[in-house]
Amino acid sequence: MPFVRVDYMKGQYTKEQLGSISKTIQSVLIEQFNVPSKDYFQIYQKHEDFEFYYDPEYFNVARTDKLLYIYVTLAPGRSQLKKLEFYQKLSCLLSTTCSIRQEDVFIMLVESERENWSFGNGLAQAFELNNGGVQ
Repeated sequence: MPFVRVDYMKGQYTKEQLGSISKTIQSVLIEQFNVPSKDYFQIYQKHEDFEFYYDPEYFNVARTDKLLYIYVTLAPGRSQLKKLEFYQKLSCLLSTTCSIRQEDVFIMLVESERENWSFGNGLAQAFELNNGGVQ
């Protein structure tokens, strides 16, 4: 049940590139975190250069204006090792399939309990499914 938000600087990516980025992120979520293929919720936000700030060398990583901020909000439960594998796999695949420098892939995983999600109809579907009904 991840929700993905990607922020980037205006003019750095085409519509086609964003589509490839989206498919790549989804494929890694499926492979690394066993996310169902229909669990596909992503949003992309472009920013003017005066709205998009970053340090080009923090932690000795050489970033450019093609930087992608990738936020993945998901239910807790993945091990530290799985998260580290996710970071590596996603940055590697974005590099090879979308020609994005690994240095320009900034990933944040944010865990949110299942009770904090409603997929529509005013229900907490993931929580209810996980707990055998509403409590």
